[in-house]
Amino acid sequence: MALGRGHDFVNLLALPACLYFVPREFFLPFVGGYLVGTFLLSPDLDLPRSKPSKRWKTLRFIWKPYQALSKHRGTSHVPILGTFLRLTYFLLVVMFFYFVLLGVSSKYMPEIKELLLSFDPFELFSKLAKREEVFYFALGVVLSEVFHVSLDLLTSRLKRFKI
Repeated sequence: MALGRGHDFVNLLALPACLYFVPREFFLPFVGGYLVGTFLLSPDLDLPRSKPSKRWKTLRFIWKPYQALSKHRGTSHVPILGTFLRLTYFLLVVMFFYFVLLGVSSKYMPEIKELLLSFDPFELFSKLAKREEVFYFALGVVLSEVFHVSLDLLTSRLKRFKI
């Protein structure tokens, strides 16, 4: 298994080669997704003491249930599926906090409640899902995961052949 800094280094090294295949107008969302995938939404979020977990600082508590449900190198390390699971989990957490804030504001902060009710997160997600920029952002996250998993496989195989 590669160390966290090894994953970061290899992913950053591979980024320029990936950009060759991305249309120029989508460089920014692709690079954003790639960096988010490398540093924040890494497959190693299934480990409580991993670098990506620590990078969440005080918000790392939101990944505790994910870590409890995930076995290291399990589904979180399956390209595309792992990305889908982490992104879905994160969106569910965001929605949970939105509805908690809505419930609390109903009782204690009616002015904030009206603001929250004027915002429809489902409509926002629906609009975002149709945008090409979001596709390239997600592609960046997926490719960062592919390089991460490839490095894990390579280092595991190399360790097996060492005497």
